[in-house]
Amino acid sequence: MKTLICTATSLELSGIFPSITPLEIEKADSGLQKEGLFFLVTGIGVLNTYASLVRFHLSTPVDRILQIGIAGAYAGAREKVKVLGTPIIIGKEVVADLGAEDSGPFLSLNDLDLGEMEYYESKCIPVFEDLFGDSLKALPVVTGATVNTATGKEATGIIRAEKYGVEVESMEGAGALKFGEDFGIPVLQIRSISNIATTRDRESWDIIGAIKSLRDLCGVLL
Repeated sequence: MKTLICTATSLELSGIFPSITPLEIEKADSGLQKEGLFFLVTGIGVLNTYASLVRFHLSTPVDRILQIGIAGAYAGAREKVKVLGTPIIIGKEVVADLGAEDSGPFLSLNDLDLGEMEYYESKCIPVFEDLFGDSLKALPVVTGATVNTATGKEATGIIRAEKYGVEVESMEGAGALKFGEDFGIPVLQIRSISNIATTRDRESWDIIGAIKSLRDLCGVLL
Protein backbone atom coordinates (compact mmCIF):
# COMPACT_ATOMS: atom_id res chain seq x y z
CA MET A 1 0.00 0.00 0.00
CA LYS A 2 1.49 3.34 -1.05
CA THR A 3 1.41 5.71 1.91
CA LEU A 4 2.05 9.46 1.66
CA ILE A 5 3.02 11.36 4.81
CA CYS A 6 2.66 15.12 4.51
CA THR A 7 3.42 18.14 6.64
CA ALA A 8 2.92 21.83 6.00
CA THR A 9 6.50 22.87 6.72
CA SER A 10 9.99 21.42 6.52
CA LEU A 11 10.39 22.27 10.22
CA GLU A 12 7.61 19.85 11.07
CA LEU A 13 8.93 17.15 8.75
CA SER A 14 12.51 17.31 10.03
CA GLY A 15 11.40 17.53 13.65
CA ILE A 16 9.09 14.54 13.44
CA PHE A 17 11.46 12.43 11.29
CA PRO A 18 15.04 13.48 12.17
CA SER A 19 16.48 10.68 10.02
CA ILE A 20 15.41 12.62 6.93
CA THR A 21 18.51 14.58 5.92
CA PRO A 22 18.66 18.32 5.15
CA LEU A 23 19.29 17.49 1.48
CA GLU A 24 16.19 15.29 1.40
CA ILE A 25 14.20 18.03 3.12
CA GLU A 26 15.08 20.41 0.27
CA LYS A 27 13.36 18.03 -2.16
CA ALA A 28 10.33 17.36 0.03
CA ASP A 29 8.16 20.04 -1.57
CA SER A 30 8.02 17.86 -4.69
CA GLY A 31 7.97 14.61 -2.75
CA LEU A 32 10.59 12.09 -1.67
CA GLN A 33 10.61 8.37 -1.05
CA LYS A 34 12.32 6.76 1.92
CA GLU A 35 12.05 3.21 3.25
CA GLY A 36 8.85 2.47 1.35
CA LEU A 37 7.07 5.67 2.39
CA PHE A 38 6.49 8.88 0.46
CA PHE A 39 6.95 12.28 2.10
CA LEU A 40 5.71 15.70 1.00
CA VAL A 41 5.95 19.24 2.36
CA THR A 42 2.77 20.87 1.11
CA GLY A 43 3.38 24.45 2.18
CA ILE A 44 1.27 26.52 4.54
CA GLY A 45 -2.44 27.06 3.97
CA VAL A 46 -5.45 25.20 2.67
CA LEU A 47 -4.85 26.04 -1.01
CA ASN A 48 -1.21 24.94 -0.95
CA THR A 49 -2.20 21.73 0.80
CA TYR A 50 -4.92 20.77 -1.67
CA ALA A 51 -2.88 21.74 -4.76
CA SER A 52 0.26 19.96 -3.54
CA LEU A 53 -1.63 16.76 -2.87
CA VAL A 54 -3.30 16.85 -6.29
CA ARG A 55 0.04 17.39 -8.07
CA PHE A 56 1.72 14.61 -6.15
CA HIS A 57 -1.10 12.11 -6.58
CA LEU A 58 -1.34 12.73 -10.32
CA SER A 59 2.34 11.88 -10.75
CA THR A 60 2.63 9.25 -7.98
CA PRO A 61 -0.76 7.72 -7.11
CA VAL A 62 -1.05 6.84 -3.42
CA ASP A 63 -3.51 4.67 -1.49
CA ARG A 64 -3.68 6.67 1.74
CA ILE A 65 -2.41 9.92 3.24
CA LEU A 66 -1.24 10.72 6.75
CA GLN A 67 -1.21 14.45 7.47
CA ILE A 68 0.82 15.45 10.53
CA GLY A 69 1.30 18.87 12.09
CA ILE A 70 0.66 21.22 14.98
CA ALA A 71 -2.55 22.95 16.01
CA GLY A 72 -3.92 25.51 18.42
CA ALA A 73 -6.63 24.50 20.89
CA TYR A 74 -9.51 26.83 21.65
CA ALA A 75 -9.99 27.91 25.25
CA GLY A 76 -13.35 26.13 25.39
CA ALA A 77 -11.93 22.77 24.29
CA ARG A 78 -11.95 19.77 26.60
CA GLU A 79 -9.26 19.92 29.27
CA LYS A 80 -7.44 16.87 27.87
CA VAL A 81 -7.31 18.51 24.44
CA LYS A 82 -5.86 21.78 25.76
CA VAL A 83 -2.74 20.22 27.27
CA LEU A 84 0.23 21.44 25.20
CA GLY A 85 1.95 18.57 23.45
CA THR A 86 -1.21 16.46 23.30
CA PRO A 87 -1.56 14.50 20.02
CA ILE A 88 -5.09 14.40 18.64
CA ILE A 89 -6.96 13.02 15.66
CA ILE A 90 -9.08 15.37 13.58
CA GLY A 91 -12.31 13.51 12.90
CA LYS A 92 -13.78 16.25 10.74
CA GLU A 93 -12.83 19.76 9.67
CA VAL A 94 -14.56 22.95 8.54
CA VAL A 95 -13.22 26.12 6.93
CA ALA A 96 -14.05 28.57 9.71
CA ASP A 97 -13.25 31.96 8.19
CA LEU A 98 -15.09 31.67 4.88
CA GLY A 99 -17.85 34.28 4.92
CA ALA A 100 -18.18 37.97 5.70
CA GLU A 101 -17.59 40.43 8.49
CA ASP A 102 -20.50 42.54 9.68
CA SER A 103 -21.05 45.11 12.39
CA GLY A 104 -22.14 42.18 14.55
CA PRO A 105 -20.97 38.55 14.58
CA PHE A 106 -19.00 36.93 11.75
CA LEU A 107 -21.32 35.65 9.02
CA SER A 108 -20.73 32.20 7.57
CA LEU A 109 -21.89 31.14 4.09
CA ASN A 110 -24.90 29.60 5.78
CA ASP A 111 -25.71 32.92 7.47
CA LEU A 112 -25.42 34.65 4.09
CA ASP A 113 -27.68 32.08 2.39
CA LEU A 114 -24.81 31.17 0.08
CA GLY A 115 -24.66 27.50 0.97
CA GLU A 116 -24.26 25.11 3.85
CA MET A 117 -21.12 24.89 5.94
CA GLU A 118 -19.17 21.80 4.79
CA TYR A 119 -17.46 19.52 7.27
CA TYR A 120 -14.91 17.22 5.64
CA GLU A 121 -14.67 13.93 7.50
CA SER A 122 -11.97 11.35 8.09
CA LYS A 123 -13.95 8.13 7.91
CA CYS A 124 -11.16 5.62 7.43
CA ILE A 125 -9.07 5.73 10.61
CA PRO A 126 -8.90 1.87 10.84
CA VAL A 127 -7.04 1.84 7.49
CA PHE A 128 -4.00 3.23 9.36
CA GLU A 129 -3.92 0.81 12.29
CA ASP A 130 -1.14 -1.25 10.70
CA LEU A 131 1.12 1.80 11.02
CA PHE A 132 0.39 2.61 14.64
CA GLY A 133 -1.00 -0.51 16.30
CA ASP A 134 -3.25 0.41 19.22
CA SER A 135 -1.68 3.83 19.86
CA LEU A 136 -4.36 5.68 17.87
CA LYS A 137 -7.08 4.43 20.19
CA ALA A 138 -5.78 6.55 23.05
CA LEU A 139 -5.91 9.83 21.10
CA PRO A 140 -8.83 12.27 21.50
CA VAL A 141 -10.88 12.69 18.32
CA VAL A 142 -11.90 16.31 17.72
CA THR A 143 -13.59 18.56 15.21
CA GLY A 144 -11.15 21.08 13.76
CA ALA A 145 -11.30 24.48 12.10
CA THR A 146 -9.13 25.41 9.15
CA VAL A 147 -8.39 29.14 9.01
CA ASN A 148 -6.39 31.41 6.74
CA THR A 149 -5.63 33.79 9.60
CA ALA A 150 -4.67 32.13 12.87
CA THR A 151 -6.57 33.28 15.94
CA GLY A 152 -4.83 36.11 17.78
CA LYS A 153 -7.66 37.58 19.82
CA GLU A 154 -9.70 36.01 22.60
CA ALA A 155 -13.01 37.05 21.00
CA THR A 156 -12.07 35.44 17.67
CA GLY A 157 -11.30 32.13 19.34
CA ILE A 158 -14.60 32.16 21.22
CA ILE A 159 -16.62 32.98 18.09
CA ARG A 160 -14.98 30.28 15.99
CA ALA A 161 -15.31 27.60 18.65
CA GLU A 162 -18.95 28.34 19.40
CA LYS A 163 -20.09 28.95 15.83
CA TYR A 164 -18.58 25.80 14.36
CA GLY A 165 -18.43 23.43 17.34
CA VAL A 166 -14.66 23.04 17.00
CA GLU A 167 -11.92 22.45 19.55
CA VAL A 168 -8.74 23.15 17.55
CA GLU A 169 -7.54 25.10 14.55
CA SER A 170 -4.90 24.71 11.87
CA MET A 171 -4.27 26.25 8.47
CA GLU A 172 -4.25 23.10 6.31
CA GLY A 173 -6.54 20.36 7.62
CA ALA A 174 -9.60 20.93 5.45
CA GLY A 175 -7.45 20.92 2.33
CA ALA A 176 -6.22 17.39 3.01
CA LEU A 177 -9.60 16.01 4.07
CA LYS A 178 -11.37 17.56 1.07
CA PHE A 179 -8.71 16.08 -1.20
CA GLY A 180 -9.40 12.67 0.31
CA GLU A 181 -13.12 13.15 -0.18
CA ASP A 182 -12.74 14.29 -3.80
CA PHE A 183 -10.30 11.54 -4.81
CA GLY A 184 -11.67 8.72 -2.66
CA ILE A 185 -8.42 8.33 -0.71
CA PRO A 186 -8.34 7.69 3.06
CA VAL A 187 -6.79 10.60 4.95
CA LEU A 188 -5.81 10.55 8.63
CA GLN A 189 -4.95 13.88 10.22
CA ILE A 190 -2.91 13.78 13.42
CA ARG A 191 -1.91 17.00 15.15
CA SER A 192 -0.30 18.01 18.41
CA ILE A 193 -1.33 21.05 20.44
CA SER A 194 1.29 23.79 20.37
CA ASN A 195 -0.70 26.70 21.83
CA ILE A 196 -4.06 27.96 23.01
CA ALA A 197 -5.84 29.82 20.20
CA THR A 198 -6.67 33.01 22.05
CA THR A 199 -4.90 36.34 22.61
CA ARG A 200 -1.55 35.96 20.81
CA ASP A 201 1.27 35.26 23.26
CA ARG A 202 4.24 33.46 21.74
CA GLU A 203 5.88 33.06 25.14
CA SER A 204 3.14 30.60 26.10
CA TRP A 205 3.54 28.42 23.01
CA ASP A 206 5.36 25.09 22.97
CA ILE A 207 6.00 24.25 19.32
CA ILE A 208 9.08 22.19 20.17
CA GLY A 209 7.12 20.09 22.67
CA ALA A 210 4.29 19.58 20.19
CA ILE A 211 6.67 18.37 17.48
CA LYS A 212 8.44 16.11 19.98
CA SER A 213 5.17 14.40 20.88
CA LEU A 214 4.54 13.79 17.18
CA ARG A 215 8.04 12.35 16.86
CA ASP A 216 7.37 10.04 19.80
CA LEU A 217 4.11 8.86 18.19
CA CYS A 218 5.22 8.65 14.57
CA GLY A 219 8.84 7.62 15.00
CA VAL A 220 7.82 4.00 14.53
CA LEU A 221 7.08 4.77 10.88
CA LEU A 222 10.66 5.56 9.87
